[in-house]
Amino acid sequence: MNRKNLPVWRMLSFLLVAIMTVLAGCGGGGGSSEGGSSPVTAQTGSVAIFIKDAPTDEFEHIWVWVTQVELLPVSGEPVVIYLNPYGSPYPGCKIDLLDYQNEDFLLTIKRDVPAGTYSKVRLRVSHIDLVPKEGSSVGIEVKLPSGKIDLNPRGTFTVVPGGTLSVRLDMDANKSIHTHPSMPGWYIFRPVVFVDIESGFPAHICPKIVHGTITRLVKDGSRTTGFFMALEENRGTLEIKLNSGTDIFGVNGEFVTASALAAGQEVRVRGRMDAAGALVASLVIIGDIVDVLGNVNGAVVGDLFAFTPFAGEELVGTNYPVRVDDGQTLILVDCANCGTEVGPQAIQPGMVARVFGKIVNNVLNAVAVILRTQEIIGVIQSADTENGTTLLTIRKDDNTVASVFVTTATTVYLEGDGTVSADYLTPGRRVRVLVNPASGTPVSAVTVFIQGEKVEGTVTSVGSNTMVVLTASNISYGVLVPEGATILDLREECERVLFSVIRPGQRVVFFGLDTSAFGMDYEAPVVLIVD
Repeated sequence: MNRKNLPVWRMLSFLLVAIMTVLAGCGGGGGSSEGGSSPVTAQTGSVAIFIKDAPTDEFEHIWVWVTQVELLPVSGEPVVIYLNPYGSPYPGCKIDLLDYQNEDFLLTIKRDVPAGTYSKVRLRVSHIDLVPKEGSSVGIEVKLPSGKIDLNPRGTFTVVPGGTLSVRLDMDANKSIHTHPSMPGWYIFRPVVFVDIESGFPAHICPKIVHGTITRLVKDGSRTTGFFMALEENRGTLEIKLNSGTDIFGVNGEFVTASALAAGQEVRVRGRMDAAGALVASLVIIGDIVDVLGNVNGAVVGDLFAFTPFAGEELVGTNYPVRVDDGQTLILVDCANCGTEVGPQAIQPGMVARVFGKIVNNVLNAVAVILRTQEIIGVIQSADTENGTTLLTIRKDDNTVASVFVTTATTVYLEGDGTVSADYLTPGRRVRVLVNPASGTPVSAVTVFIQGEKVEGTVTSVGSNTMVVLTASNISYGVLVPEGATILDLREECERVLFSVIRPGQRVVFFGLDTSAFGMDYEAPVVLIVD
């Protein structure tokens, strides 16, 4: 995501509180009553909360237990959105933040929020667990800055009578976890969260499949036109609307009509929000399903393609047969704008796919296939440029080598921090490359993400948009902070500040790229001032 191009309502903020805002719906007190018994009135509005996360290279899971969420008005008493003082082994709702890197998670829709102007969101968090990736030397002990944390966005936000706000929290986990300066093996968790607040339900928000139980059917005569579902983990009730384009996948692995729906059924639903806050379903799945991620090994032949699940998935084996039904199986490419719906011919070897379905006679009958552009992750070994096109040789994490063309049409990002020049694609840099597997050999890059380095230390001197930072290893680095850099002061409440706030003696964490430009060691587009 290009952090430089933010919508009008974009508010940059962080602190532990931010991420958890999205999570708290797991507890009681959230959502709306079934059938609208707590309707939006002239004095109240609706607030929908979504969460989306950026990738992290260090951790497999980031578990958080949230006990309470409140909105703090400019004047008046706090409004409790969620309250859940129970749970095991810690109080509150447990959620893995890293589940939501590719799709938005719809936490809840609260329909009776008092109209007015709000300034903060308050979180109460009981515990955090970090699970490092295999082979990582990172410890798992985490220090919480406080059990009660306030998210203080830049500016206020307003709940309009009868209106709806969509609050989207986009968290960057790579920038959220910092080593403790005085406690070896411990980490401080200060999430960096970009918050989008927009009126209504923007089309670019792509909800993850929603899971719950049907509580009541909605009928037009004898025809079922929708239903209400209780969201899992007590997050409230959501209205689901059906139409002629809704596909319904039955308990036995076949497509069925709406007449197969019944109260009490466990369902999973994918769709888009409408202006009334209902989810207009493109897909309804009845009962439990297989949800597996892996590599596509071949194109569709007949109605089958070969698939190899990744290690740790609930299916094992190579060339596992997956059946798709042309015209009914939902096949999407990527997740931008909820994905582009395509036909079976789009399934090609070399792609990564997430398959939802049911196993019938040792075949995975797919109800939905979400195709992801193939990723190549590793370290650049060489970069040879000719006529504006660069051939990158990348040593991947499995120690194999891949070659990728980068053209002038390829966008290059610093992971999580906006676009950078392709001149930074030099040997030794770690990159994540999205490629088009149908582009030939070598493949062509669609997007390149450069992993910026994270450096912690103490500022020893400050110049004109430059600073010198001394690390705990007693190494000094000259750092160029470019115009437009994001500088965030975390010492009290989160605040975006100017470079002039930085002073010698302050402890900072910066994220950037090593460079020899202007005699500096690093160029840092993101700087955090910490305790």
